[in-house]
Amino acid sequence: MKCMSCGVSVDPAHAACPLCRRNLSGRGAAQTAGNRWYPVYTFTQEQRVSNLFSKWLAFIVLVVISLSILINALGKSDVWWCLYVIPCVLYVWLFIRHTLISRSHMGAKVIVQLLGLSGMLLWINVAAGTSNWSTGYVIPFLMMAATFVVTIMCSMWWREFTGYLLTLILLCFVPLLLYAVGMSQVLWTAIAAGLYALLTLFGMWMLTDKGFRKEMKRRLHF
Repeated sequence: MKCMSCGVSVDPAHAACPLCRRNLSGRGAAQTAGNRWYPVYTFTQEQRVSNLFSKWLAFIVLVVISLSILINALGKSDVWWCLYVIPCVLYVWLFIRHTLISRSHMGAKVIVQLLGLSGMLLWINVAAGTSNWSTGYVIPFLMMAATFVVTIMCSMWWREFTGYLLTLILLCFVPLLLYAVGMSQVLWTAIAAGLYALLTLFGMWMLTDKGFRKEMKRRLHF
């Protein structure tokens, strides 16, 4: 049968169109009681609850940042401590929003946490006006730690984590770029991060099965 409203073909067992729920031509309304509808999904309601929580969380973060700036500005303080509060609050929001309540892939969560934590530490480092300890030491070791975590996951579920591992391997060369542009004065940590990335790539290539190598070639398009 064919629904005159939607124009789709419908199984004759249906008394009404499962898409628009209008009675089919020649079928009585009394027959719709036993109609087999498409299943009703509850994902929309769950998504609304999650979106409402995310909106409240963003509003609370905005209030905390605004109050910290206002109190710091009116408190006649010689130290702008709000510059240290703002990145910490933003990182907490990122941790809750993208890591705790998000349904994103675990590999994506690791990368976002790496970028968020690195950005927070770099902000605090610049605001403090001290030596570049964040770009010289903390960020390279954070990148190596994140690469190690995803490598363990990739060894067990390589099909799901290969792309994230390649992304982290590329990110491990960022410390060398930071050293080249003068944002870092520590060369050995930058070299260590790049070397660790290369060893991870060659180690996974040689020690894993053919499936991982095929997936790697597919990801790199060769």
